[in-house]
Amino acid sequence: MINLDSTPERFEQITAWNPGFPFERFSAVVGKDLDRDQCIHDGLITEDNTYTMGTVGCALSHITLWRQCAAGSQPFHIAEDDLILRADFQSMAQAKLNRLQDWDLVLWMHNFDWPLKVEPAVGLGPAIMQYDHATAVSRPDVFRQETTEPMLMRLLSAAAMGCYSISPKGAARMLADCLPVANQSADYVTQPGVTWFNTALDVEMNRHYHKWQAYVSVPPLAISPNDQSTSTIRGHMARMHNTATANRAVMPILSIAD
Repeated sequence: MINLDSTPERFEQITAWNPGFPFERFSAVVGKDLDRDQCIHDGLITEDNTYTMGTVGCALSHITLWRQCAAGSQPFHIAEDDLILRADFQSMAQAKLNRLQDWDLVLWMHNFDWPLKVEPAVGLGPAIMQYDHATAVSRPDVFRQETTEPMLMRLLSAAAMGCYSISPKGAARMLADCLPVANQSADYVTQPGVTWFNTALDVEMNRHYHKWQAYVSVPPLAISPNDQSTSTIRGHMARMHNTATANRAVMPILSIAD
C-alpha cells in the first residue's frame, strides 16, 4: 500500500477502514524531492511532459513497484491509501485471478465520477458505464459486506489506479509502453473529438489498455471516497480539448493520491 511518510494518519485510517487486512506499506516517493531534469535523463518522463512534481512522485511510486514486479516471478497487488475493500476481497480477487489464462493487469476499482469503457464479451463490442458517484460511495459499511460475484471484463478505459494487480509479464509491458511518459493524450470515451489530457499516470495507461491483457472488476471489489479535499496531490485537474471547436473545458479528476 503506497503511503507518504508524512501522512501516517492515512495509513491508520485505511487499516481502520479495512480491519484485519494484511497491508504491506510502501513508502511513497516525495515529488518535491525529485529533480525534473534527472527524471528526464532517467527516462521517466519526456521534456514536454506536463506533470506536476507531485504527480511525477506519485507515478514513480507506482513505477518502482512495476519494476520490482517485472524483475520477479509473482504478481503484485498495489493499493493507494484511501480505499475501502470488500470483506471478501482476498478470496474473491484470488479466485478471479486463478481463472484467467493470461493477464497483464486487473483493476479492482475505478473512479465512479468518470466513464468506464469495457468489452463485456468477445464479439459484442464496447460498452460504456457511468455510475452515480455520490450513491456509490455513500454506504461503505454496506459495500464491505457485499457478496455479489463480479465479472472480469476486458478494460478499454477507466480513471484511477487505487487498487490493482499486475503480473510480472504485465509489469514489463507497462514499463515498455508507458516510459518515458510524454504529453500524449487519451480518448475521452463519451465524447468523440474530445481528448483527455495526459495529467497523470492513469491517463497514460489508458492509451495502452486496448493492447494489454487488461481487465476490470464489475462490480468493483474496492471503492474510494475520491475526496479532493484530502488528496495529497491538490488541484490535480484533467483538461479536455474539443478538437472541433477548440474550446477548452476543465474537469476534475481525482484518480491518484500521492
